[in-house]
Amino acid sequence: MGERSLSESLERCLAKVTEVIRGHNSFVLLEHEKPDGDCVGSGLAMVLALQSMGKQVILVSHDSHPAIYDFLPGRRFYTRAAYLEPGDFSPEVAIFLDCTDPERAGSALKLAAGRLWVNIDHHVSNTCFGDAQLVDPNASATGEIVYDLLACLGVEVTKDIATCIYVAIVTDTGGFRYQNTTGDCLRLAAVLLEKGVTAWGIAEQVFETRSVSSVLLLGHALSTLKLYRGGKVAAVTVTREMMKASGAALEETEGIIGYPRSVAGVEVALFLREFEDGKGFHVSFRSKTKVDVAGVAVSLGGGGHPRAAGALVEGTIEEATAKAMAALERVPWTDS
Repeated sequence: MGERSLSESLERCLAKVTEVIRGHNSFVLLEHEKPDGDCVGSGLAMVLALQSMGKQVILVSHDSHPAIYDFLPGRRFYTRAAYLEPGDFSPEVAIFLDCTDPERAGSALKLAAGRLWVNIDHHVSNTCFGDAQLVDPNASATGEIVYDLLACLGVEVTKDIATCIYVAIVTDTGGFRYQNTTGDCLRLAAVLLEKGVTAWGIAEQVFETRSVSSVLLLGHALSTLKLYRGGKVAAVTVTREMMKASGAALEETEGIIGYPRSVAGVEVALFLREFEDGKGFHVSFRSKTKVDVAGVAVSLGGGGHPRAAGALVEGTIEEATAKAMAALERVPWTDS
């Protein structure tokens, strides 16, 4: 119950990754920069699972985990790349989680040098790197793939592991509101609830609790709201000055893009966040049904999903916005 029906090719990939994990004893798990709920939940679930198998394992990311995920179990096995050097821990295998390409791991990539690479992800723009890949764009979240892997490994999904996987899925589906919400992920959510996951508690912690600084930052961002293409495109911006004035941390920009996306008539939302050095912007894209924003992001050197993607764009706010809008104009809008 809760297991998905997988294609023959995915079954072969699953078997290969299972063989790699069973055949090795030490692992470093690498998250992408600015880890989100799927990345954090998947990573902590894998940490707990590998620990239960008697493996040596550490979870590493370039950036800190957002504070809203501090309640998740397994945090004692997590650290930032800045606190480690390659010689501090010499794992046999590096597992990349939720990373479209190796560079998404940022400074944590140094810990993967010379290791066997395993690539576990659900992004359609994944470059299929690594010695073993388990990439399924049909999965709602990387956490869903992690559950498949643990089932294949014969690992008991405890309440703690179930909680981490549930957070991975519920965040990447926007509380089961986004288009990537499937029957498979809802059936899996039901299985995880039966393991003891408290859905209401997670929803309150992840979706309904905000710091004062994040609310102040949201106010600044909403004041920049602009509409384009006859109201079908909405964009908001966060600058370095706004971050400083509100006292917000980088992680507190999470979720802002949902506000322009919610405006009536808007099909595509953009969120532009200024780099700390002021030389450009991280541009996030969200769409409803008519635009493949993964294609937009890829044309700008980024990647993601058809309905959620991002890219790094150099230049002033005017230049970055112009580049993003030009890329958006180059992709077709469907009637679906």
